[in-house]
Amino acid sequence: MSNDILQIPIVARGRIILPAEDDRVEYKGRGGADFASPDPHQHIHDLVLGNTALLADLNDMRMAAIIEFLDALGKRLWLDDNPWLQQSFDVALKAGGLAEPILRGVYDGLPGMFEGDAVAAQVEKTIGVRYLDGWVPGDAPYDNVRVRAVGTRQLHITAGNVPVVAGLTIIRGALTKSDILIKTPSNDPLTANAIARTMIELDASHPVVKHLAVAYWKGGDEFMDSQIVRTSRIDKITAWGGMSSVKHIQKFLSPGIDLTALNPKYSMSLIGAEALESETAMDEAALGIAVIVGFYNQTACANTRIVYVESETDDQSIDKLVQLGRKIIAAYPKLPEVISTAVEMPNKDLEAEMDAIVDEDDFYHVEGDTLTGGVVISKFSDRVDFYDKLSNRVVNIVPVSRLEEVVKWCDDTTQTVGVYPEAVRDRLLDGFALAGVQRMVPLAGGDPLQIFHDMHQLPPGMPHDGIEPLRRNVRWVIDQRPAAAHDLALSIAAE
Repeated sequence: MSNDILQIPIVARGRIILPAEDDRVEYKGRGGADFASPDPHQHIHDLVLGNTALLADLNDMRMAAIIEFLDALGKRLWLDDNPWLQQSFDVALKAGGLAEPILRGVYDGLPGMFEGDAVAAQVEKTIGVRYLDGWVPGDAPYDNVRVRAVGTRQLHITAGNVPVVAGLTIIRGALTKSDILIKTPSNDPLTANAIARTMIELDASHPVVKHLAVAYWKGGDEFMDSQIVRTSRIDKITAWGGMSSVKHIQKFLSPGIDLTALNPKYSMSLIGAEALESETAMDEAALGIAVIVGFYNQTACANTRIVYVESETDDQSIDKLVQLGRKIIAAYPKLPEVISTAVEMPNKDLEAEMDAIVDEDDFYHVEGDTLTGGVVISKFSDRVDFYDKLSNRVVNIVPVSRLEEVVKWCDDTTQTVGVYPEAVRDRLLDGFALAGVQRMVPLAGGDPLQIFHDMHQLPPGMPHDGIEPLRRNVRWVIDQRPAAAHDLALSIAAE
């Protein structure tokens, strides 16, 4: 085996376990980012907590101290000052799908994620600090009943399309006073590892550090999953990524283990007829669409892949959609590099799909490519069969007579919906919410960075994919004590 490939340790509860001659497995990383790691089969007991009584140190720590630790950690997560993050950045650049300016922007956002006021507001909004720090009595006449949120033992199977998932997972583990094991993805095997090593440098004995383990093993490794996913070792699982990985982990579930599946989502945009009524409106709509399609180079679940436009399907109406499509393509080069860039490699599979319909003039109009961006315009009211393959800033524009019709394509896999103009929002909101949509965002504004900011800047503690992960990842416990005699008498009399 080669010794010159990247050595990625297992980080286990304040310890760094490096590959050794008799404890080493080499993995083929994506994009040529091969690496070696200790054999995870030999470290099951390093990775899992087991005895829940060992969570007492974190359970007893005041949330203020945990927040203070996270804030101090964030100050050490600047890319230019952190050699572990620099190493993980280089690997993510090879193995992930983001161009250098975009990836740098993502890493530059890490310190702000850990900022004290932000995480304090997040935990207060979702759980409430007093429920994590002690037993909270109910209001009279139920003040004999107390409730507390306690930490759990968690497995997080993370995704690597955007490295902020690693930071988000570590924050959620700390804010729920939980013991967490992070299984890293092959397209980002180092970001969580780098943050964990920074935590050890900050304070290896801190309870948050003692309750964090990070390791890589191949997806589908039935031995690892069968050893870890047991009620004696794990209470909660959060699984990001493809349906195959979610279905695989479901095989090992048993009563007592709660699965939160953050499975792949598809996103879209809804464009009212008003966008086609003037050159100015069309320009504004096209720029908004370019931002929501192009940010992170269309690698995120929140990226639009289908644009439904309130339009008829006669030749004149289709001509306007072609005009809109050309404006979207023209807007891509105007986006700041920190948001979106032309990609380095074409998507051969998607190009084959586009080539297959390019001559079907009665049904589709195709422009652009998978390097700089493109559009596929349906000339009838239906999306292309390969809508789930759309990437590299290629979007399908679909005419519909009324935007309300689009609910038939929505379910709980529909995450983010861009809206233009704002005048159409209120007539769509409730129907799309009932259909399964989880977030509706604006496309207006006329400035790429402002549009990006408006669709991403949320107050702390907002739901994620229609759920509240922090509340779900704690265990809510009731302490019910005898009621006072007079309260009991009053209760009986009232009955």
